[in-house]
Amino acid sequence: MSAYTILTDIGALIAMLVGFHLAFRQHLVRRWWRIIRSRPPEPAISDEDPAHYAMIIFGMMLLAFGLIIFCFMTLFSLFTAGNPPG
Repeated sequence: MSAYTILTDIGALIAMLVGFHLAFRQHLVRRWWRIIRSRPPEPAISDEDPAHYAMIIFGMMLLAFGLIIFCFMTLFSLFTAGNPPG
């Protein structure tokens, strides 16, 4: 595989990892943001928080985008044996 394919796959894996954390590990992501912004801890977040649903939706979209880019890039590279058409 070419270096371009490997770099694209690494970027796609990072997008999948971030998307997974946004969708399924929201408390961890919120804690990281508080640490990065140097804010005090907030009270417990309930499932009725509007940001909760937005983070699930965006996380799943990012996870799917990373998965699709990873699969398309890797399969295209394998099926063309790393050689562009032409």
